[in-house]
Amino acid sequence: MKRNGLYHVRQTLLLLVMFLVGPFVVAQEGHPLDGTWSGDRIVNGEKVRVLVIMRLLPDQSIEGTVIERGVRLPLQDVTLDPADWSMSLTVDGSGRDGEVIHYRMQGQLENLGSARNRSIVGRWENDNASGDFSLAMN
Repeated sequence: MKRNGLYHVRQTLLLLVMFLVGPFVVAQEGHPLDGTWSGDRIVNGEKVRVLVIMRLLPDQSIEGTVIERGVRLPLQDVTLDPADWSMSLTVDGSGRDGEVIHYRMQGQLENLGSARNRSIVGRWENDNASGDFSLAMN
């Protein structure tokens, strides 16, 4: 079957559209907090490694877990303000030796347009201590 010139023009236009639109479609990651984040929290001058896993639920709430020093802690009260892309989350749980772990992280999403270099930077605090934290999306 012989194809005419119009067929080739359509094929070329389709390929052009795929190359122009494709990167934008792939770059969409869904909810800005949904995913796995890793980084550090500074506690008494010491870097404490932190892994935060957040998942957007069908009712638009966010659930998740913080893992630090080998302990899994449930996330409480995760919020995101899209007006300025600030976020906060509360961690509540018990450590290995039974100590109560409770703190709040308040930060700012940075590089929101990037699918690979998104980060959250801010401060954490509890009743008697505070410090900086930074997390990067994995």
